[in-house]
Amino acid sequence: MQLQSSSMALRLRPVTAAVLAAFACGAFAQTATPAPAVRSSATLPEVKVTDTPDGSTEGTYTAPSVSIGKTGQSVRETPQSISVITRQQLDDRQITKLEDAVKFTTGIVVTRLDGAGNYNQIVARGFQIGAVQLDGIPISQGANYATAFDTAIYDRIEVLRGPAGLLQGGGEPGGAINLVRKRALNTLKIGANVSVGSFGMQRADVDLTGPLNASGSLRGRIVAVTDRRDSHVDTLFNNKTLGYGTLELDITSSTTLSVGYTNQRIRATVDQGLPTYADGRLIDAPRSTFAGLRANRQDLDSSDAFIELQHKFDNGGLLKLSARDVDRSSLYKAARANSAASANGDYQVQTVDYQQKNTDRNYDLYYTGPVQLFGRTHRVLVGASRLSGDNLGGNLVYGPSYTANLFRPNYELPYPVLTLPGYQSVTTKTENAVYGQAQIAATDKLKFIAGGRLSWAEVETSGYSNGVVTSTTNPGRKFIPLVAAIYDLNDSLSAYTSYSETFVVQTELDAVGKLLPPRNSKQVELGLKGEFMNKRLQSHFALFRIEDENRAIADPVVPTASVPGGKVRSQGLEAEVSGQVAPGWEVLAGYAFTDTKYLQAPVAQVGQVFATTTPRHMVNLFSRYAFRTQALRGLSVGGGVSWRSEFYAQSGTMKIASGNYTLVNAQIAYQFNDHLSLSLIAENLLDKTYYEKVANFGRQNFYGEPRRAVLTLTARY
Repeated sequence: MQLQSSSMALRLRPVTAAVLAAFACGAFAQTATPAPAVRSSATLPEVKVTDTPDGSTEGTYTAPSVSIGKTGQSVRETPQSISVITRQQLDDRQITKLEDAVKFTTGIVVTRLDGAGNYNQIVARGFQIGAVQLDGIPISQGANYATAFDTAIYDRIEVLRGPAGLLQGGGEPGGAINLVRKRALNTLKIGANVSVGSFGMQRADVDLTGPLNASGSLRGRIVAVTDRRDSHVDTLFNNKTLGYGTLELDITSSTTLSVGYTNQRIRATVDQGLPTYADGRLIDAPRSTFAGLRANRQDLDSSDAFIELQHKFDNGGLLKLSARDVDRSSLYKAARANSAASANGDYQVQTVDYQQKNTDRNYDLYYTGPVQLFGRTHRVLVGASRLSGDNLGGNLVYGPSYTANLFRPNYELPYPVLTLPGYQSVTTKTENAVYGQAQIAATDKLKFIAGGRLSWAEVETSGYSNGVVTSTTNPGRKFIPLVAAIYDLNDSLSAYTSYSETFVVQTELDAVGKLLPPRNSKQVELGLKGEFMNKRLQSHFALFRIEDENRAIADPVVPTASVPGGKVRSQGLEAEVSGQVAPGWEVLAGYAFTDTKYLQAPVAQVGQVFATTTPRHMVNLFSRYAFRTQALRGLSVGGGVSWRSEFYAQSGTMKIASGNYTLVNAQIAYQFNDHLSLSLIAENLLDKTYYEKVANFGRQNFYGEPRRAVLTLTARY
């Protein structure tokens, strides 16, 4: 069975590249007068950005609407916990990576799997996030995939916590992250940022959008990024380039065709973290210590080709067809720790080469719109999707091992010449589904929401060279429900309750060699959501409980087999406030309490913590104030605090624990005029030494980053 490139991607790439090459000249050739520049939030903090599609979040800390549910509702109208990281937040804090953005989000834990932070697992409520979505299209995730593209191409990041099966099919119950891309605009706008910072950081990005004809019916946008940086860890570097382009054509006043393409290239040193001592104590070594060689490499290449056709009806309805092709490949060459360290710092180093290739081809068609019934306006969503993906695996080879010393490293040793065997297998995942949702306005204050997704999923693994099927997982037809109710207590505050589900395909086998049935995850959530100060300030409080059952545990009769008898529970509360509390004063504040437990498991585990690396308590706070007096106009200052309670990894009866820690950050910026600004940020301002991640004795234990400063010059026209 051979992996075939998507014909859609092959068609889109040359067309998009050719037209975008003309865009840079075409945009400047327009004779129309450019629109007046929008002043930054530093000088006019209450500015409302207009002429931007789909609720653009430039210049604001709150999102007028979210698209993760496909109905264009507000955060208050979404009966689950959701946080929005706006474009303005990303700009103010100079956040360029998804994992850095979400780790400041209420209840989110980022588990770093390499020193550069290119491989990550994102966790909410004790479970992994089920999928990362690109404009509502779910893309498979894995430990060795690049997490996402650079944030320069996104308008906002929508983070939904809890099972999201209705939105994306089967997947882990932690939630969903929707990355909403920047769209082409019909007025000429140019933006550029140049940054320098600690550890050799050098970055530049440019964003150009505008009309390509006199009427503005044809529009384009291009974003380009170059990002080079070293690390506080010896020998490490992480270099990235990205290009994004999109075209939009108004076929009619109501029908728009969009195409686009993104390509990202990362070249980095792979770092698999430090070992511990044999008794589980974390190494007290300099934060620059590297358990590897200078020759370690991590090559990541990602591309995304998409096409969208949407039609807006006069009654406010929307019909949208999307097709997406995402290709990701990685080459990993690592000398890495593979044992606990002795008292004098000796440890075993393992060498390994690994190559992987993954392709996702996804199609989605849906209609959402209002329905008039019994004198009230209701809303419906109906859709169908096909998700498919191929993962090439087995291209792995281990090399020789040797002994090294953490306190007397020799990074210059030659890396062994290893020959990869080639891909051994291809795993194909497919899911066909139909889904729907009805929002029923029972009274002026009470709304009921009911929906579900009916899916047919299959996972098939074949030999890559001969195509012979070696295993098949077919959970068959699965229905995933969502029911909720929202009650408006007054004009500013709503109470809600919701019940949601998802399922997770398992690969473990029972005593007769059959695959176990899927895990089932169910959540009940109760909450309050508020909108204040003319919707410039949003608040959210939620109580939740997730039960995940049918988990694989060891068969008590046949130890080499598994049975679906495990069950875990996660419960807790989350509280969040975001937006403008006074003119010029923006605030982000969040608290999460998470309690996880094994309910059904081997005797030694029952009652124990399930998600040990999720802190029970997490606090995030950031505030920014733009002065409004004439003497200080243009100046803004900001700062924040992040606190995590203790978390740990369990290995038998021994714990590898990271103590609680507090991080402080600060920001100062000055807006010279409507077009030019300068900002300075400092992360870990007090230079706290702490372990950001703990995992096991052999490797995957990472120090947090020392104090880091970034100076950025921004131009907007």
